[in-house]
Formats: sequence, structure tokens, C-alpha cells
Amino acid sequence: MARFIVKLIIYLSVLTIVLFLGILIGQNLNLVSKNNITENLTEDLNNNQTNEDLLTESETKNQNLATSSGINSVQSVKVTRVLDGDTIEIEGGQRVRYLGINAPESGEPFFTEATRENERWVAGRTVKLEFDVQTQDRYQRLLAYVWVDGQLVNEEIVRNGYAVSETIQPDVKYQDLILKAEKEAREHCRGLWANLCSSKPDTSCIKIVNINADAPGNDNENKNGEWIEIKNNCQQAILMKDWLLKDSSASNQYRFKDFTLEPGQNVLLYSGCGVDSADKLYWQCPEGRYAIWNNTGDHAFLYDNQGNLVSDYQY
Repeated sequence: MARFIVKLIIYLSVLTIVLFLGILIGQNLNLVSKNNITENLTEDLNNNQTNEDLLTESETKNQNLATSSGINSVQSVKVTRVLDGDTIEIEGGQRVRYLGINAPESGEPFFTEATRENERWVAGRTVKLEFDVQTQDRYQRLLAYVWVDGQLVNEEIVRNGYAVSETIQPDVKYQDLILKAEKEAREHCRGLWANLCSSKPDTSCIKIVNINADAPGNDNENKNGEWIEIKNNCQQAILMKDWLLKDSSASNQYRFKDFTLEPGQNVLLYSGCGVDSADKLYWQCPEGRYAIWNNTGDHAFLYDNQGNLVSDYQY
């Protein structure tokens, strides 16, 4: 009996020790877990704070740049990305649209060449932005003249034939320089002007001869009061299927259907809706909200079905 009691005491003692050790280990593990959770939460909070700080810093930098971009002011910036022939992105994510010029948009002839030309001038470089009267557009892009090593990039892209002049009041500081550069590019058949020097029948025959931009009354309510006139000056019919007519913006484009312009004949392309005929075509059916041609000045471009510039008309 005494031996049984001794064994029982030993058994209970061992059990008590095991339970005590189990409780002690559990408390330590729980403490470690809590510490890890605390450390992870602290790290996440720090990371979130860092990201917020970076975002705030970027937004603040953009806001400061936009705010400091006063009339005729100059800012030095780093170009991080070239978007196309007349638009770049700078440090902080702000986008800059070049003043006084218009380069081809994505999907238009010479888009790739114009983008590469812009990259050649500014990609990865620190440039100077010079502002005119309007410093931002409706898309919150900065509007600027871009300078590299004392050269006006806006002017040089036009001079090399990868953009056309586009003067929008009141930003006219370098209008004369850019128009002169465009004239030089055209006379020397550079870039997008190259096909105008071609002797192909399509190019020599089909010409834009007139634009009636100012319709009687409100242009937007009388779209067929404005029109563009195209003439075939040759003694052969020209098939114009899939030819493209556009203004200086990226939004107004007319694609010719299965249309043939007969020798010596003219066709009027009206800005509104109607029934097409041999001498009358209609731009938009159903009609959109706005007319096509700007009363204060615009530039029309006519391309053949291969994307070659056939004729242009500026007023």
C-alpha cells in the first residue's frame, strides 16, 4: 500500500511539472506571436506611410510645377517618357503638350516616325519648359515650348517634317518661327510632306481647292452651311475609296466610301448629314454635336488609301 502511495505521488508530481512547462511554453509562444503581429503591423503602417508620403510628394511636385508655370516663366524638368510627336511625360507624372505644333496621332500616317523624332531630341534628358499665356489645357497637361541645348524642339520637329504648325490663340510667341519651319519642310519634301513631291497621278490630280468654314448663323446648328471643296484636275477618273480627310485635330476624320471623282469635276463635302451623290458628300450621319471647321483658322489634310499625303489646305 505504501509503495502504491509513493508511485501515485511521483506520478502526480511529474504530471504537475509537465502541465507547468506546457503553460510556460504556451505563454512564450503567445508572446512571440503577439510581438510578430505588432512588428508586422508596424512595418505595414510604415510602408503605407512611405507610399502616402511618396504619393503626396509627387502630387505636391506636380501642383507646385503647375502653380509656378506662370506666363513667360521657364522651368527645368527631366523627361521620363515620350508619348508621341508632341507630348512628353516628366518626373512626377505630369504630361506636357508642345505649343504651336500638331504631330500625327496613334493610327495616323507618320505617328511612329514623329514619336521617334521627339525621342531623339528629349528622351531621358533635362529640358527647359517655356510657357506662353495659357499654361494648362482642359486635360490638365502643361502647355509649353521645349528647349534643349538652346534649340526649340517644337520648331525642329516641324522643320524635319514630323509635325505641322498649329497656332491657337493666345499662345503665339513663336508662331512665325514655326510657320517658317513648316514652309521649309514642305518646300524640301521632308517627312509627312514627301509625297507632295511625287509625280503619281493621284497626288498631281486631286487637290483641296476651298473651305467654307463660316456657315450662316450658328455653325453647330447649320453644319451643312460649311463645306470643303475637292477637285480632280486631270483627264482621268480617280478612285478615292478609303481615302482620309481630317482637320488639324485628332477627332474630326472622314473616310471616303466607294467614291470616284470624275475628270475635271469638283465634289463638295458638307459637314452635316445628307444623301451622297456624284458631286455632294456628307461628313456625319447622324450629325454630331459640333461642326468640323474652325472659323478662326484650321488645316485640312487629304491622304490616299496608303496613308500618303495628297493635298492640304490651310486658312
